[in-house]
Amino acid sequence: MAEEAEPYMLPRNAQESQRLDAQHEYMRQMSFGHLTHPSIPALRLKAVADIATGTGVWLRQLAEDPALDPPTQGEPPNFVGFDISSEQFPSTDALPPNLAFVTHDFVNSFPAEHHERFDLVNVRLVSYAIKAVDLEKVVQNIIQLIRPGGYLQWQETDASDSWAHPETATATSCVNFVIAEKIDRGLLPGIATPLVKTILAMKANLADGQKNPISWSDDLMRLVHLETVSTLNHPSPAVEAGKKVAVMSAATALLKARIHRKQTALDSLSPSDNETEGLKEELRSMNKTLEAIERGDETNGSSWDFDLTWIIARKAIKLDDVTQGWMTAKKPAH
Repeated sequence: MAEEAEPYMLPRNAQESQRLDAQHEYMRQMSFGHLTHPSIPALRLKAVADIATGTGVWLRQLAEDPALDPPTQGEPPNFVGFDISSEQFPSTDALPPNLAFVTHDFVNSFPAEHHERFDLVNVRLVSYAIKAVDLEKVVQNIIQLIRPGGYLQWQETDASDSWAHPETATATSCVNFVIAEKIDRGLLPGIATPLVKTILAMKANLADGQKNPISWSDDLMRLVHLETVSTLNHPSPAVEAGKKVAVMSAATALLKARIHRKQTALDSLSPSDNETEGLKEELRSMNKTLEAIERGDETNGSSWDFDLTWIIARKAIKLDDVTQGWMTAKKPAH
C-alpha cells in the first residue's frame, strides 16, 4: 500500500527559490517571451491574481510590464499572489502598494472579497501540488476568483510529458520514480487532459431567460486557446540552449523529494521489518540514477525534451437582456 504523504513534492528554501526564479525565466522563453498569452487584452487587466505564486516572480514582472500602464490619471492595476506558504514570498518592504501576497490553500474556497474580483487568474505548474481527488474542487475555487468575462491562464508540464531521445535507462528510471512518487502522494501522473476536461465541464447555472454571449451556452468557461509548446524544435535559441539546465534541475529536485521521503521511511523502521530490504534496494537505485544525472551522463549523446500545455479560457457573462449590448459586453473597447 502506498504511504500517505503531503501532496507538494518540493522543498521551500533559498536554493529552491533560486531554482523557481530560473525556471520562470526559462518558462517565459518557452512562452515566446510572453507573461500573458496574446489573446488576453492587456489594457483590460485591472486586477490580476497569481495562484501558487511561490516567489511571486511572474506577478512582480507583470506588475512592471509597461503594456499594463493605466491611461493618464487612471488607477494602476492591482496584483495579488496566493500561496499555501509565505516562506518564499518577497520582502514586503520592496513591494509597491498595488502588489500583495496572501497565504491561502486553494483546496479551500477563497475569501468572499476575492470572488469575481480578477480580470486574469494565472496558474502555473501545480500538478505537483493538487491531489487527484481535489482537482475539481481546486478548479472551481480558482474560477470563482474570475470576474464575468475575465480570463484564466494555466500552464502545466509533468514528468510524463518529458522524454529522452535516444531513450536512456537513466531518463526512464527518473521519470518512473517521479511518477511513482506522484501516485504515492495521491497526485495525477499527468494533469493536462483531466485539467482541460474539468475546466470545460463547469456550468454557469443560467437563470431562465439569461444568455451567455461568451459561448451562447451554459458553459462556465469558454476555451480560447489550447496549445502544446515543446522544447523540441522550439524557435527560440534560448530554449534549446537552456534545456539541459531546466530539465536536469527539475528532475534532480523531484527525484531528491522521493529519496528524502523514502529515506525517512527507512529510518523509522527496525532492521527486522519486512519492508527494510525493499526500501534499501529502491534507495540504491534512485541514488544511482541521481548520481548519473548529476555527473551529466544523461546528456552525453542524448537530449531530454518536454511539452508544456498552455490553456486560456474565458468566463461566462450572464445577461438578462440580449436584444442590445451583448456585443459590447463580449468585446468591450480596449
